[in-house]
Amino acid sequence: MRTVFLIVALAALLTGLNALKPLHIDDATFYFNAAHIAAHPLDPYGFVMLRWSDVVPALHALAPPGLTYWWAGAIRLFGDQPVLWKLWLFPFALLFVASLAALLRRFAPSVAAPLLVLLVLSPVFLPSLNLMMDIPALALSLTALAVFLRACDRGSVALAVLAGVTAGLAMQTKYTGFLAPAVLLAYALLHRKMRLGLSAALTAGLVFAAWETALFFHYGESHFVYQVFHGENGDQPKSTLLGALFPLLGGTVPTLALLALTVLRSPRWLLCSAALFVFLSYLLLWPDGFGLAWSTEDLSLALFACTGGGVLLSTAAAAWRLGRQASRGEGKEQTMLPARASWFLILWLALEIAGYVAISPFPAVRRIMGVAVAATLLVGRLADRTALEPRREKLIRGLAAVTAGLGIGFFAVDYLEARAEQQAAYAAADQIRQEHPHVDIWYAGYWGFQYYAEKCGMKQIIPLQNTDGESPTLRRPSQFHEGDWLVIPDENIPQQEVRLDEGTLETKGQLAIGEDGIPVSTVIDYYAGSAPLRHHSGPRIVLRLFRVADDRTAP
Repeated sequence: MRTVFLIVALAALLTGLNALKPLHIDDATFYFNAAHIAAHPLDPYGFVMLRWSDVVPALHALAPPGLTYWWAGAIRLFGDQPVLWKLWLFPFALLFVASLAALLRRFAPSVAAPLLVLLVLSPVFLPSLNLMMDIPALALSLTALAVFLRACDRGSVALAVLAGVTAGLAMQTKYTGFLAPAVLLAYALLHRKMRLGLSAALTAGLVFAAWETALFFHYGESHFVYQVFHGENGDQPKSTLLGALFPLLGGTVPTLALLALTVLRSPRWLLCSAALFVFLSYLLLWPDGFGLAWSTEDLSLALFACTGGGVLLSTAAAAWRLGRQASRGEGKEQTMLPARASWFLILWLALEIAGYVAISPFPAVRRIMGVAVAATLLVGRLADRTALEPRREKLIRGLAAVTAGLGIGFFAVDYLEARAEQQAAYAAADQIRQEHPHVDIWYAGYWGFQYYAEKCGMKQIIPLQNTDGESPTLRRPSQFHEGDWLVIPDENIPQQEVRLDEGTLETKGQLAIGEDGIPVSTVIDYYAGSAPLRHHSGPRIVLRLFRVADDRTAP
């Protein structure tokens, strides 16, 4: 009963905190997909949208259907109610927490509760839910694994097929879900359950292929195939992605290194030194300079990278220790299954790291979710199979509490970022319409700012060059008229390319939004960068306001 209460409480906390946050990052892009599906459920990609500076068919924008169809249901039920849309994600949060709890009880039962808190409330997951695909896809993948483990225990083909269906849905929620069948096959191979593993993997493939085949017959092409050959795959060298793994881990799960050192029974001086190093990596983000040759931002990034190296080294040491235990148990009937379980966790972590490098188009915190889960389970497995002193058991619970506090801190900063996007749109519309209530207002920009700008009645600027190879163009360029207003954010919000001709525009000042005094920021590096937290000073968003002096077409 206590476990069930903890699972529900954590899922409710994850969902409830997320519901307080305004739409953020890619939420607006996926909203347009979900809103279209709500109106046209049998024609999910039957519209066009602006992607960066090009108008493209919706099928060419990266948005698998799993989450967008679920979100469309909330739009049909509740209308334009972002808080209710986010509460509608509770089943995904519950699946995520419950599947993690099931895996922890299986592989690390003695430390399952503190490690569940450590993972769910960590900076990797607590700020990341939004209305994006990553946690829902991971929830389905972990659920597929939990069901498949039960299938192997019972020798049940039916459960294996159910696991395959769930893995297929994960793949169609986010393409990182392709790792799910690989993980199922790894477990099946190690436990000599290949018939069940192939049943699950083939079912997952059929579910995935069925949807893509339906799209091909409806639109003449597959969404997945288009993304593979023409999508935004990024131009980051794989060596850069691998290097970014260090600061990403060091900035979001530094306590995993402390956990591994605790389980490895490291001396107290080493634990204290590691804890001090972690503390300094965050402290150096706060002030604006120490008179050092390096900026505090660069220094903190370097410290995050060093901490991430510690995370990987200590996890590797835990894997080596776990592997030695498993090797000693091989050939002994009573220890065969525990040994295979340990080897599975080591193999799973290797698959997650390989998948991060192979699949990720660019570094981001959401790319390391699977790595964080597998590494924590591995270290937890060693903790469960190691006789720890009472003080070390208390330290594990303390590390869970510290990680939760760190996650709440990350969430608070990310909330400020999202609120600034919302307030920026409202402030610009209010200021302009106080004097010009019926004027047309045009905006540039994406993310949550786009959603709230549209809600305020602004119009998206369609640049002149927007063909994306299509002839004729899918949407006509915007036509400005004398007296119209333009709202252009600074570089903190990504936007379509608009060349401003100062000769035909009257500069009407600017608005500074988000001067909250908190000197750290998650945007943009948490979502597309190597360091999940950066030093920040000044307003979070600055909007430039212009008035059109004569009729013209958007450049």
